Amino acid sequence: MLQFWYSSRCTREIKLVISISVCVLVFLCAEQKQLDPIFTGLSIAIGVLTHVLYEWKSKTTLALNPILRGILDFLPFICLIVLMYFLPNQQRVFLALQCVGFAALGLFIVSIYSRRSKRFDH
Repeated sequence: MLQFWYSSRCTREIKLVISISVCVLVFLCAEQKQLDPIFTGLSIAIGVLTHVLYEWKSKTTLALNPILRGILDFLPFICLIVLMYFLPNQQRVFLALQCVGFAALGLFIVSIYSRRSKRFDH
């Protein structure tokens, strides 16, 4: 999934539609039960962590152990599952969807910003 997001096949228009869809999903879930700000911040941080790990793995020249590579691949998912474990029990599905949505938005914002074209040559 991340390979498609970072590939040239995923155009700006596709990224915009996906980002808007995730925002709508988060908004609709927040109408039922709002996520606490601490969980929102942690979810966004998990999305940023996903981007940082993906960029580091793609740019590193080190031969990573396959076990370490697997751990790095699943680390954001593990963090997200642990975060969802600590959510309140009432309407946990809506809160979990918001966590996933905010993690995705954190990834989207950082990845789009890091790959944007420069406006001026200085």
